[in-house]
Amino acid sequence: GEQEETAPRERGELRATVAGPSLRRRALPTALALGAMSITAFLTQITAASQLVTAAGPGWLLGFYALGGVGLLAMGAVQFGFIDQQARLPMIRVVMIGYGLLFAVAVMLSLASPWLLVGVGLLWLLAEQTNYLVPLLVWTLAGDEFNVAEGRKVFPWIATFGYAGQVLGLAVATVSPWLMEGLEAPLLLVLVLNPITCIVVGIWLAKSLKGTSAAHGLAKEESFRQSLDSARDFVQGVPVWRHLLLGSMFTFIAGMTLFVMYLGGVREIVGDDPATVQRVFGLVGLLACLAGWAFSVLGVGKLLEKWGIPGTLLILPIVTVIGAVLVLAGVLSEVLLLVAIGMGLWLAQRWSVDRVARRAALALVPNERRARLYFLLELAPVGIGLIVGAGAAAIGVWLGLAWPVLVVIIIVALA
Repeated sequence: GEQEETAPRERGELRATVAGPSLRRRALPTALALGAMSITAFLTQITAASQLVTAAGPGWLLGFYALGGVGLLAMGAVQFGFIDQQARLPMIRVVMIGYGLLFAVAVMLSLASPWLLVGVGLLWLLAEQTNYLVPLLVWTLAGDEFNVAEGRKVFPWIATFGYAGQVLGLAVATVSPWLMEGLEAPLLLVLVLNPITCIVVGIWLAKSLKGTSAAHGLAKEESFRQSLDSARDFVQGVPVWRHLLLGSMFTFIAGMTLFVMYLGGVREIVGDDPATVQRVFGLVGLLACLAGWAFSVLGVGKLLEKWGIPGTLLILPIVTVIGAVLVLAGVLSEVLLLVAIGMGLWLAQRWSVDRVARRAALALVPNERRARLYFLLELAPVGIGLIVGAGAAAIGVWLGLAWPVLVVIIIVALA
């Protein structure tokens, strides 16, 4: 049994070693798609969050926050039912063109002042989707295209495109207020490229990967219930996955609650000017992303070797508590630097160590279950975290006190 298990992998190792440059050539379409969609997601998220926080106040923001969670879970559930069985390329083309058309509607509504809140709310919801659902689809294509040995060689290279897109999106979000003020153009005009990006990526990616392994799903008909049952059986059958799922759930509920506290805190300190708020959000995200990137290159591999996947995943809950204490201290003392450092620590950790450890865990999952497990481990915790986080923050807003929110974060993160 052991010999049968290792033989294909060793053949794959040889193929991966021999075919270095051609591996990257095969990976280029998925890498470029990931980069382009990262730019779109992070630019949209920062721009929409700044508008929502300043134009609508905390109440509206929390409503859209909860809606973002519901939207993620709903769209996740729709895709969950057929992601591992359908031919992937027609699906990704339809999904991306759909997002492109929705972005076009959202941008038009945002630029028409009576509909600003509706448009910006829709942009926020779409940013959540492009941030979590679209990378899942792209990584699923990459998982179909490469075997385990090839994946080990080429996945880090694909991931750098995601990081580069993230850095670029956050950088544009940070500088665009100055640029748009100089041009006397509305801040939201920077998002007109989103619909075009989505539609071009959808059509081009499907065309580029035609005839590759990524073009086929498992072509195995299953109902939604069967899909859910097979993923649940896998999680329940392997105790480490059960702990990982519960741990993810608690960590993200705490993290999303912290994020709400951060958004409201920045507005309290810097005021209601969307351009100023956007510069702060963009800069904090950009510095956290660069710090995370540096750490990914320098230290994550060593951490994984030393502590293993479960030990490495324990770091984020601890950082969540430290971040929450700093953000609360900053909000109460009106010191923006403390708020920024608290959130930046969490984001840097989430985007580096935590992300790499999760990917490493998912690489151990059989091919036919990987996309569904990703839904359960990444999407479900974030969606539930957004909904519960909005609820916890709403209690804080209603009581006019921030400490109940902090207590919720600490209890949940350490659970």
